[in-house]
Amino acid sequence: MKILFKRGYFSLFFSVILVLFPLILLFLWSFSTKWMYPAVYPQEFAIKVYKQMISEPNFWTAVINSVVIALATTGISVAIALPAARYFAFQKKIAHRFIEIVIYLPLILPAIAIITSSQVLFLQLRLTGTFLGIILLHTYLCLPYAMQILLESYRQLGEGYSLTAQSLGANSWTIFRQITWPLLRPGITTSAIFVFIVSCSQYLPTFFIGGGKIITLPLLLLPYANNGRFGLASSYSLVFLGVTMLGGYILKIVIGGAQRGSKH
Repeated sequence: MKILFKRGYFSLFFSVILVLFPLILLFLWSFSTKWMYPAVYPQEFAIKVYKQMISEPNFWTAVINSVVIALATTGISVAIALPAARYFAFQKKIAHRFIEIVIYLPLILPAIAIITSSQVLFLQLRLTGTFLGIILLHTYLCLPYAMQILLESYRQLGEGYSLTAQSLGANSWTIFRQITWPLLRPGITTSAIFVFIVSCSQYLPTFFIGGGKIITLPLLLLPYANNGRFGLASSYSLVFLGVTMLGGYILKIVIGGAQRGSKH
């Protein structure tokens, strides 16, 4: 037992190090003004990187745009995935394996091929450079995540509760509101948070469909990383991390409800 406990403790410690080490590097880079080889830590620290980031004309616009697009994508994706996942979970005609392949098809196909072909269509529909165009493409790319999570949630829930309520005279809306929604809340919350994070991190769809008119955090972050300006790239990465964590927490509160400990 002691050996197993020590192994478990070591595994937990190693996992924590793997998670925290990149964050520590980002934090150091975001405050460093001089970090030259072969120094193992920055020689100079300052907050001018954050001042430069906040003074960027598109900074707050990018934060707001990222949140708005991600929230809209999350709402549409979950609204589509809820009824679709229920149908696919309980139908008997199509094989489950085939359904999963169809769901994951947007992720299997090359993203650049989907995006460039969508750009041609969106140009004809005059959706390029619009929030609607970006949200639609984000929804297409994020929907598989919501679908798969809710599909498994519906399969674990089963049809027993719904059939029992239906036999007692409850209508479809009452069944969904009083039975399905409360029991499915963990799956809905997880899918919403996952979609929010994936939508926030999308670069290529926003770049191609937005046409440079709609700026989000990834569009500001990536050029700095590619040009070797690691201080600004790290500071934007930390802001991105904070935005996604805050958004995920708000979604958890709104959908999952505030969790309160029970008193004995």
